[in-house]
Amino acid sequence: MNKEANVLTMVLIGKVKLHKYNELKETKNIIEEAEKILDEVEGVSPVHSQFYLLCSDLYRIQGKHREFYATSLKYLGCTDLEDLSKEEQAKHAYFLALAAILGDKVYNFGELLAHKVLDSLKGTENAWLTDLLFVFNSGDVNKFRTMKPKWSSIPDLASHETRLYEKVCLLCLMEMAFRKEATERHIAFAEIAKETTLPLEQVELLVMKGLSQGLVRGKIDEVEQVVMLTWVQPRVLDKQQLNTMTNKIQSWCTSVQNMELMIESKAGEILT
Repeated sequence: MNKEANVLTMVLIGKVKLHKYNELKETKNIIEEAEKILDEVEGVSPVHSQFYLLCSDLYRIQGKHREFYATSLKYLGCTDLEDLSKEEQAKHAYFLALAAILGDKVYNFGELLAHKVLDSLKGTENAWLTDLLFVFNSGDVNKFRTMKPKWSSIPDLASHETRLYEKVCLLCLMEMAFRKEATERHIAFAEIAKETTLPLEQVELLVMKGLSQGLVRGKIDEVEQVVMLTWVQPRVLDKQQLNTMTNKIQSWCTSVQNMELMIESKAGEILT
């Protein structure tokens, strides 16, 4: 009779099937059925928290990093961190950081970097994971290489080194386009090669991957060895990126004002 109570019961059954009997398919069926009922419930309740926790547990066991990342953030959005022990917070932060780094098509780290759950890693042996997230978020390829002794200590990261390098290079490309003014987005292949530490002949392939995944939009001039970028996929920005955005807005305002003054001073000549 009560939708929330009904869903909570289903979630508890799902937890038993998942953690005690490892029945992944049955758990997935329960999640799909419970989600349909939850869609009819207004607002966010503690039941949503338990539902997203079950989803994230299933995706973690299945190794689906992108789905785990999304549902774990939803779980934390419905949960008061004070209700979780320091150990639980640190566990969620650890798995979320790995999922963000390993997740296919996960290029937005800002929401996680702004979350207080990462504070639980401070003073622990995994504190460096927060630094690695900032490295990916800013597309800092050199720091990524410098931190290899740290991240290669985790087997999942070490076994996907090529994919991680490609991901940080794509984020580097996004950051380069973001930092540049709209009138300066003709970026030479050589400049991209320098920032990403990629061989020059691999730059075009990197840009093509960025275009195909919808991370950036633009055109490649293979003859001139230049890429013209017109758009960057929106992301949650950190403080440094917000400062960049502020400076670009100020620059744009100045440009508009200068154009206004020029039109005002030339208007007489045009009208006569």
